[in-house]
Parts: sequence; C-alpha cells; structure tokens
Amino acid sequence: MFPLELERDAFRATNGEFGWTRAQIPMVVDILRRHGLGILGGELWWVRDGIPDWAGVIPQRHGAPAVYPWETKRLPEEPWLNFVERAAADSLAAVERWPEPGDLPDDLGGRVLYNLTWVSEAEYQNIRTKAV
Repeated sequence: MFPLELERDAFRATNGEFGWTRAQIPMVVDILRRHGLGILGGELWWVRDGIPDWAGVIPQRHGAPAVYPWETKRLPEEPWLNFVERAAADSLAAVERWPEPGDLPDDLGGRVLYNLTWVSEAEYQNIRTKAV
C-alpha cells in the first residue's frame, strides 16, 4: 500500500510496525485516507542511536519523561468515511502539536518518530463485535 521508498525510509520495529518522521506523516495519512482506513490513534516513539528498538517514554527538557499518545474514537452513528476524514485530521494535528518546541532536551540522542494504528471498516466492526 505504501510506496517502496516510504517503507524503505521508515523505521521498522521488531513487531513490524512503522515509525515515520514528521515530514513523512502527511503522505502516510493521505495514503491511509485514500484507502478508506481509519486511524484509531498514534504515539510518539523515541528511537535511540545504535539501539534497534523504540521507547514510548521520552525524556523531557523539564520534568518527568512523557508519553505522547492520541486516540480518535468513532462517534455513534458516524459514517465510516466521515470517521476516516476526522481521524486523519486529528492525526495530522497531533503530529503538528507534539513535541512542542522546548519539550525535548537539546542533547536527546536519536530521533522522535510517529507511529499510527489504523483499521479498515471491516476490522473495526470485528473489533467492536468482540468488545460487546
């Protein structure tokens, strides 16, 4: 589904999930949206230099380390395509919002990436059915 160069340039976690840069996310979100996939949410990953996996707890310039997650819930009776569009907009807003300037230490080694969780309408219905 993703162009070869987008997959190649992404960080790939040991569980197969992707971590993308802030610059890559608009293209990723657009591809998911065009495929009718709803983004349930996401989180920021800290990928340290020389370490092949990621951490969800990110050191801060001031205060305790932080986790940066977001979630978009489908509204009752919301048409699927409306949810897809709203979830895409929510994800783009979260990526633009976090981390804020000044959140991270200047000497933070590695890079901060963005991970998204998405589903098709059928997968969403299956999850919803199992939850009831």
